[in-house]
Amino acid sequence: MGSFNLELPCLLAFAAGLVLGMALAAALAWPLVRRSRNRLGRFLANTIHEINAPITAANITLLNLLNGTFGEVGAEHARWLDMTREQFCRLNALMGELYDFVHLTLKQDLVVYPESVLPSVLIDEALAELKRSMAQAPFALQCAVPTDLPKVWVDRSRTVRSLTTLFLYARKFRAAGDLRFTGERRNGAVALRLEYYGQPLSHEETQRSLEVLYPARRRSGHTLNTVGLGLGLLRVLARRQGGNLDFQVSSDGRSVLTLLLPLSKR
Repeated sequence: MGSFNLELPCLLAFAAGLVLGMALAAALAWPLVRRSRNRLGRFLANTIHEINAPITAANITLLNLLNGTFGEVGAEHARWLDMTREQFCRLNALMGELYDFVHLTLKQDLVVYPESVLPSVLIDEALAELKRSMAQAPFALQCAVPTDLPKVWVDRSRTVRSLTTLFLYARKFRAAGDLRFTGERRNGAVALRLEYYGQPLSHEETQRSLEVLYPARRRSGHTLNTVGLGLGLLRVLARRQGGNLDFQVSSDGRSVLTLLLPLSKR
């Protein structure tokens, strides 16, 4: 009995020392980990910048060809040049999403630059880059966003990019019917809704799809259940601007992606 009473304080002291040592080691290691992660983030950000340079040059060249700067282009060739330019625009958007992901997760210094802009202008700019895809799609895009909605306070380029990605997401997972854009004013914000009929999803899976690392989740098949870097990054970007992104799927497959944009302060 006396031996047990003696051993117990020793065990407690050993456990306390172990915990204290682990905490001290973690505290000393954290600055090194953070410095290494920030260095990796700077490297990747610089790499993305370098990749974007030739993408931008090729995109400008295609635009000049389509505008006739280098001479007249036949209608048949123009169709393929237009499609190629659209793919370059999408590639540029993907690099932008990757750039934001690096600054969000590694450098942890993601900054947004909001300005006052009309919701209808954001949608027009988003869909302008997809006119070729929309013209060839086996469905229609019904845009019923009111033109009298108030201005919103958002990062313009990132919001346009997010709207384009949402359209591509709906196009990929659409199972039947047309796509429909609607908008309304809602509690100090403008809600832009993209509706379509897709495959039924459980509430749990729908919410998981809004996680930043959802594309990295293990799954049995090889099909990616997302577009670009996923809906999670778009939701983070929306929240950084004072808005949000919601995703709801009913039992019959009716799917609604809702992007909330804060009203302009001006």
